Amino acid sequence: MAKIDNSFTISHEFDASVEKVYDAWTKVEQLKLWIAPKGYSIYFAESDIVAGGVSHYCMTSSIGLEIWGISFYKDFIPPAKLSFTQCYSNEKGGIEPHPMIKDFPIEILTTVMLDEKNDKTILNLIWEPKNASLEQITRFSDETFELSQEWGATFEHLADFLASKK
Repeated sequence: MAKIDNSFTISHEFDASVEKVYDAWTKVEQLKLWIAPKGYSIYFAESDIVAGGVSHYCMTSSIGLEIWGISFYKDFIPPAKLSFTQCYSNEKGGIEPHPMIKDFPIEILTTVMLDEKNDKTILNLIWEPKNASLEQITRFSDETFELSQEWGATFEHLADFLASKK
């Protein structure tokens, strides 16, 4: 029986210091300017981006589609690492399945690793389903192309944000 890969990793190089990239992930006033996908805005109902903290947010599309999420922050090693569990939620903060992909994992552990090389920052992002069924892990594995596209676009958005801060 073949083993299903239950993680997704993507890397990106940024023309910014590791401290600036770390701040963009950990300071809500910066995070809200780049984390939403193109065509979406983001509103943070709660934002406590520290170990043990929680952020509850809503991304709204240009046509009014709302996608609520909640993040539970775990590890912070400034400016090299942060990790948090991401879940889809409702506006009250209750955890719910993905609004459009019902068999997608409900909990995703996100780990962001940063390393500075030649005045640039190398970011490695790892997404791992947690407490997921075989069906959810299979669906997650089936979505890796889309995840690459979505995270790639998000990293381009972050690169534009970092360039605007120079």
